[in-house]
Amino acid sequence: MRSILSVLVSTLALVTACGGKPDPTPVPTPAPPTDSAAPTPPAQPTDPAARDDGAAGVAPDAVAAPPEPTGPATELVLWHSYRAGEQQAFDKVVDNYNKSQKRIFIRSQAIPYDPFVDKVTITVPRGQGPDLFIFAHNMIGNWVEKGVLEPISGKVDAEVLKDFLPQSVKALVYRKNLYGLPLALKSLVMFYNKKLIPEPAATMEELVEQVKAVQKPDDVYGIVYQAGGLYFHSMWIHAFGGVIFDENHKPAFDQPGHAKALEYVRGLHFTDKVLPKGISGFMVTSLFNEGKAAVVFNGPWFMPEIEGVDYGLRTIPTVAGQVPKPMLGIEAVFITKTSTKKDAALEAALYLAGESSARERMTTGKQPVTHAKVLAEGAANDPAMKVFMQQAENAVLMDSSPEMQLLWTPGDTAISGGIFVEDRVPATELKKAQAKMLADIEKADKPQ
Repeated sequence: MRSILSVLVSTLALVTACGGKPDPTPVPTPAPPTDSAAPTPPAQPTDPAARDDGAAGVAPDAVAAPPEPTGPATELVLWHSYRAGEQQAFDKVVDNYNKSQKRIFIRSQAIPYDPFVDKVTITVPRGQGPDLFIFAHNMIGNWVEKGVLEPISGKVDAEVLKDFLPQSVKALVYRKNLYGLPLALKSLVMFYNKKLIPEPAATMEELVEQVKAVQKPDDVYGIVYQAGGLYFHSMWIHAFGGVIFDENHKPAFDQPGHAKALEYVRGLHFTDKVLPKGISGFMVTSLFNEGKAAVVFNGPWFMPEIEGVDYGLRTIPTVAGQVPKPMLGIEAVFITKTSTKKDAALEAALYLAGESSARERMTTGKQPVTHAKVLAEGAANDPAMKVFMQQAENAVLMDSSPEMQLLWTPGDTAISGGIFVEDRVPATELKKAQAKMLADIEKADKPQ
């Protein structure tokens, strides 16, 4: 399989020819993990951009820097949900930008992850939201339809877009328009405590036996992650041949691959007894830092939270000879539709997505950035960046259509019940989820 960077090189000409749209490509609405900056590759059936035949052209010339102002700087409000090391790195990026020029001042505000989507969705159309915000790409379709996002096609130099990994630009295309500039790629990988598992196996079958050997009842747990959520469970769905949407973009939760995946993880809990239930994101961090979790499946946001543990990272081990493929989320900076300072917002967004910002976010915040040159440097010098880059080659880009937002809640309910409730039948739970999804989509499609 070609590496991400080799794909980048091979698609540069096409990016220019299509006006900034590269070849089709493949990880908090419930969104991916409810405590991260997140809710991450070949094209998948779930890729909305793959269903839109082309992106609008980008301008042949880069946005020129305006002259130094004679009056006060234009103040932009930016919302993000970073915390810990990611927030420290981003705060430094913003401070550097504010000190580097006098035209624009970014006022950065940290918003808790859980209410972030609702806060953006409600305030922006009313003109009460920020000028810029940072979030994963999976909400693009929903936000475009609700008047939240400003398209930037025709406003960004095609040469600038070549700086980014192709799939990260592709993820931000919806209905032939580009929305936002990519910052980071985020997917699940495997973290392991080197004291408990010095050299983890490359297959789940062998890994399960390894963690069984180090488990201690109510003290040390084998495999710890938020197994009851669709975002975390999707890697097993893809490993067992399932898809989120079928070729007609209809939910596919009643297909055999889903049942096989659910039965497999259910076995980790009830048969192998290596997977505890009731695990929240906070508990994952706490147990790992206390040396009570041998293996964790989590994303790059987890790294700045690790304290006092000698740990390593690997791509997700194979299962039944198949490669698990977690969801791939592209974190981006977006300009709001109702901002009255769009030109200044675009200039600031270009800096935030640029090389110096990417380097700071990667080195200090431990982000696997989407700036190709910077990520390549990181992969050469930092084993963690190399793992995330490798995992991205076996990940599935999250669907960004409005329909996807109607799948999270019934999906989570079916997965959690199918894994952890003893008298539930996985196939039955999935059929109920499928019916609920189809009904919700049909209802949403009806004129209000």
